[in-house]
Amino acid sequence: MTERRPLVKPTTVATAALAMLVLAAPAHAHAAESEPSPPAPPSTEPALAEEPMDECPLLDPPPTPDARAEYVCGDRRLGPAELPKEGPVAELVEGYEPFGGLWPVEFLDAWYLEGQVDADTGQTWSGWNYPEHDGFVVVDGEPVNERRTLEPGTMLDRFGSPRGTFLAPAGAPFAERALPPDSLNTWPGGAEHNYHCYEVLADVAALVGPIAPHFEQPGGGEQLLVPAGELPEAGGEGYAPVQELLDHGYLDPRPAEECVPHGGYDLAS
Repeated sequence: MTERRPLVKPTTVATAALAMLVLAAPAHAHAAESEPSPPAPPSTEPALAEEPMDECPLLDPPPTPDARAEYVCGDRRLGPAELPKEGPVAELVEGYEPFGGLWPVEFLDAWYLEGQVDADTGQTWSGWNYPEHDGFVVVDGEPVNERRTLEPGTMLDRFGSPRGTFLAPAGAPFAERALPPDSLNTWPGGAEHNYHCYEVLADVAALVGPIAPHFEQPGGGEQLLVPAGELPEAGGEGYAPVQELLDHGYLDPRPAEECVPHGGYDLAS
C-alpha cells in the first residue's frame, strides 16, 4: 500500500516560489561578497635591528651562518645581531636604535666610506665617516669644550680598546655617545661588547664637552680627551691613548659593574 502525500494547492506553490524569488539576493551580490579583498600594500617601515633584514648589503663572499647569527645581516660593521638584555651594557643600550630608522644598506651608504684615496699617501682605504672637530658640538665653527681636571675616584668608561683616546662619564647611554654600531661588537678574547670601565687614580687634565649627533644617533652626552701634553711621561702630540693613561698610573681598570650604577656618574661629582 503506497503512502499518500497530502495535496498542496497550486496557488500555494506559486506563492511560495514567488516569495523565494523576491527574497533571494541577486547573483552578482553573492559574487561581490565572495570576491577576495586586495592584498595589503607592503610595509615601508624598516624591520627592527634584531630581526632578519631583507635590505641587507650584498657581501662577497656571502656571510656564513655563524656570521649571520652573530652580526646584523652577517656584517660586522652593523653590530651584534642581538643587543644584550641583561648585564651592565644592557642598561646602556636601552632604547637604542642602531640605524635610526634606516635600512642597514641605507645606513652603510650614508655613513661608511669605501674606496677612499689618501691624498698624502695615495693609498686606498675604507671606514666610518667620523665627524669633524673630534665629535664635539660645534657653535659658530668652533668645537665646544673646556679644560677640566679629573680627580681621583672619578669613574670613566669607553666602548673600544685601550688603543683609542675617547672616554666618557661612566654609565652614559650608548645613544648619547653617537658611535657606530660595531662599537658594541664582542671581539675574540676581548671584553663583552667591547665595554671597559676605569677609575681615575691621579689628577689629570682633559678636554670635556658635549657630543654632536652622528651615525643616526642623537648624541648629547659628554666625552673627554686627554691632551698628550698634559702627561709629562708621554711627550707626544695629539691626545693620549687610554693605554698610556693606564701605563702611567692615571687610570685603573675596574669591573664593568662598577661603571653602571643607577643614574650613572657625573664628571662634576
